Amino acid sequence: MTDSAQSQSVKLAEAACKAMAMQGIPPTPQNYAVWYAYAAGTMPKLTAQIDELAARQQAFTAEISAELYKAHFGGGVESVEVLETGTRLHSVIDQVRRYLDDHAGTVGDFENTLDTFSTAIGGSQPAEKVRALIADLIRETQLMAERNYTLEGRLGTIASEVTELRENLQVVQREALTDGLTGIPNRKFFDTRLAEAAREAMRDGEAMSLLLGDIDFFKRFNDSFGHQIGDQVLKLVARTLSDSVKGRDTPARFGGEEFAIILPRTNLKQATIVADQIRAAVMRRKFVGKDSRDDYGSVTISFGVAQYRANESLTDLIGRADGALYHAKHEGRNRVSTELNAPAETAKAS
Repeated sequence: MTDSAQSQSVKLAEAACKAMAMQGIPPTPQNYAVWYAYAAGTMPKLTAQIDELAARQQAFTAEISAELYKAHFGGGVESVEVLETGTRLHSVIDQVRRYLDDHAGTVGDFENTLDTFSTAIGGSQPAEKVRALIADLIRETQLMAERNYTLEGRLGTIASEVTELRENLQVVQREALTDGLTGIPNRKFFDTRLAEAAREAMRDGEAMSLLLGDIDFFKRFNDSFGHQIGDQVLKLVARTLSDSVKGRDTPARFGGEEFAIILPRTNLKQATIVADQIRAAVMRRKFVGKDSRDDYGSVTISFGVAQYRANESLTDLIGRADGALYHAKHEGRNRVSTELNAPAETAKAS
């Protein structure tokens, strides 16, 4: 980070912390993201909302702070990194403008030198005067070349910094959409992809189905062997899901020990077959401790399957899949149930 960019980030961080201290707001990552954005002035809607609350002398309670964060950041702690990267990018842009302005000035000086030479050489001048003018022109040309070389090097450095910033943003975005434990897409990515898949299904007139899966007796497994072993089970199941799908199919960690798979261009019957294949694949996997090599046997998973209906809300689709999953659990686990064989009262109970 350049000195100016670092200085700007420090100033914004100080301003954010000062504002939080004045309002009695605890400096959590979420609150820091909100007030860093306020100090930076990069989110007009957020700024206007905070100014309105302040004008009404509204206390920034934990509830209001949470609402501000949810409304403007969508729940991602990566927003702080995005804001700081944006600040660095603004600094880089300012540098480019400054160097280009300086370059424009040197070009103007060189053009004046050329005009002077052209006027003088056009008249009747003694040979010594002409030689002196040529020497001046050579010297100015060399200076211009040196300035261009310096500018070219500086612009190359700036281009490298911009590339680094772009890569940083890509990493932040990728991490924001990936579950930190299992390495598969997280709930945030799932919500976005499910909406896209529903729109595509409507547009193309194709079927789209959703699988919701839940590891059977996971709490009992955690209690018996500990959370570290439980985490390895989650990773194993996630890897099995990833290995079992292909193309545009999207596996995701839905939450806790629940997983979801979005299946575009797949009807209910086809999705049920896929779910049962994955269920069998999970059951076949023998779980061995990563470090101890202890044999913990196998784990099983239950699935609920539902197919998207035109113009329905995604909440309804998820609800039907969840109802089918509840039915699979109720019927003994390690099985697949669909929205068709899940009784209405079971779906409601879910």
